[in-house]
Amino acid sequence: NALKRAQDKLEAKAKALREANAELKKVQDMVANLNKQFQDSNDEKETLTKTAEELLLKLDRAGKLVNGLAGEKVRWEASLEKFDAQQENLFGDCIVSAAFMSYAGPFGAEYRDELVSSEWMRCVNELKIPVTSGFTFSSFMADPTDVREWNLQGLPPDSFSTENGVLTTSGRRFPLMIDPQNQANKWIRKMEGPRQLKVFDPNSKDIMRTLERSIEFGSPVLLENVGQDLDPSLEPILAKNIIDNGAGGLSIKIGENTLDYNVQFKFYITTKLSNPHYTPEVSTKTTIVNFIVVEEGLTNQLLGVVVKAEEPHLEEQKNKLVVQVAKGKNRLVELENEILRLLAETKGSLLDDLSLIDTLQESKVISETVTEQVEVAVQTMIKIDAARENYRPAGLRSAV
Repeated sequence: NALKRAQDKLEAKAKALREANAELKKVQDMVANLNKQFQDSNDEKETLTKTAEELLLKLDRAGKLVNGLAGEKVRWEASLEKFDAQQENLFGDCIVSAAFMSYAGPFGAEYRDELVSSEWMRCVNELKIPVTSGFTFSSFMADPTDVREWNLQGLPPDSFSTENGVLTTSGRRFPLMIDPQNQANKWIRKMEGPRQLKVFDPNSKDIMRTLERSIEFGSPVLLENVGQDLDPSLEPILAKNIIDNGAGGLSIKIGENTLDYNVQFKFYITTKLSNPHYTPEVSTKTTIVNFIVVEEGLTNQLLGVVVKAEEPHLEEQKNKLVVQVAKGKNRLVELENEILRLLAETKGSLLDDLSLIDTLQESKVISETVTEQVEVAVQTMIKIDAARENYRPAGLRSAV
């Protein structure tokens, strides 16, 4: 009996243990399920948090993108209207510009204006070819960014000098500049100086050797103080007797030597003769450009010299403003071109292109800064010019 009772008791305990284990299993399963739910909830929370952060970031980028493009929109709409008008008149503008480039270089400002307004524009209008009203060669052919660079390099900002800058840099033939006041010479030296400009005159030694090396390496060359007759050995260079060797290779034969021709080669010629008479052969092989400064231009240049001597702070302040505004406007043009490039090359969402958004932000900041600078500069320039006018009689007397 004692054994039976012990066995019954053991069996009861075993049953209780099984029931307890079953309950434990339920609790463990429930805990595991809760842990899984907890982990899933945490994962979902992290995902939602990350998504929220990304959406906030994209929202911030979208705001910057909209604000940046809104600023560009104003400029682009104005540019679009301008380009539409230019496209309609492009044919006539190109005809007049080609005539100007070919024939107007040797003449002064007044006769150039007369040629354009009284001769070429009249012919174009008679033939009913669309042309820009009030067409000017300098505004059609000159890039404003280049013009500002030329001004910083010493080329005067008047229309006549800008025309000369275009004729010098854009002609297919090498320029021969009539430069008794040495204005073109100084400008060329400043503009081409960073490219290791080689300078010599007709009396220099080893002219042809220097030219040959410059042709091969693509260096600019300035031949100054020439007379009415040019060295016959320059003829193949001026005539650009360039040979296409195929596969993009070019060469030129000078005397007995055949040289590789580098398209970066530039050849500038200046003369101090005020009224030279060049032969038709020279005129057809070069672009003759008249840099003779007229009385008004010379007066303004000498006025600057007088003011610089009498009140240097005024001239220094004016020059700083000109440089500051010019650099700001040039940077704006660079940023606009970069924005257009990024917009064209972007794949996928614009909000993922950080460089585009950063460029738009920079453009907006610089645009606002340049606008403020221009407003300040205009007011300051008025004050400076008013002070400069006190010295105009001295400038006029110097010019005469």
